[in-house]
Amino acid sequence: MSAREELLGELAERVIDVFRFVQREVLIPHPGLVHITRSEADVMRIIMATPGATVSEIARAFGQHKSNTSTSIASLVEKGLAQKRSEGADAREVRVYPTEMSRRNLSGHREVWARLLDPATQASDEQLRETVDVLAGIAAALQQPQQTQQPSA
Repeated sequence: MSAREELLGELAERVIDVFRFVQREVLIPHPGLVHITRSEADVMRIIMATPGATVSEIARAFGQHKSNTSTSIASLVEKGLAQKRSEGADAREVRVYPTEMSRRNLSGHREVWARLLDPATQASDEQLRETVDVLAGIAAALQQPQQTQQPSA
């Protein structure tokens, strides 16, 4: 394994380590925030990242069955965090959008996450910005359709 591959593997492992703690904060009720389940959190991340996605697209984004995704979306709609709109020529196509409440909920969770992470790091604001930029670039690249790579001869 190359030094770069070692670093990228370590990066992925550290992201998972931090994610365990950050995700837990979404699952714990906080005053003024809408409590959601882990499955709902997965679906909500897709809805926030790709407003107007169909149920099938959301399910495909993280490999969940469409029926499970529909159940999570129905719960999010009931909680006021998502809305479904019928679109298309015959209005059979249903797209899912975040609500203003979901934006406020995410903002509230970002405050919770900041309070969790702040005492855990001495990184400067510049280092944090660079880390955010690197992770955002990786996330954006991973969301692109994967090209089939041919092994080099």
